[in-house]
Amino acid sequence: MIQISDKILFITAALAGLAALPDILALFNFLYHPHPYTEMEEIPVFYGLYALVVFLLLIAVAKGVQAFLQRKEDYYD
Repeated sequence: MIQISDKILFITAALAGLAALPDILALFNFLYHPHPYTEMEEIPVFYGLYALVVFLLLIAVAKGVQAFLQRKEDYYD
């Protein structure tokens, strides 16, 4: 007997797989042939690397801003 939580997990996994399918196919250039505007875009994983660098930069900036915005532990006491 399948529990409701198992059904929800299966449906969520199926939807995630369907959502990822175009990205997976795009990795192998099955859906379209890219037409880069700059030479940097010709790097095969340029957008993934760009996203990783920006994500890590965002975390670093957030850590730096945290020192200015952080309240003391007993602020509300």
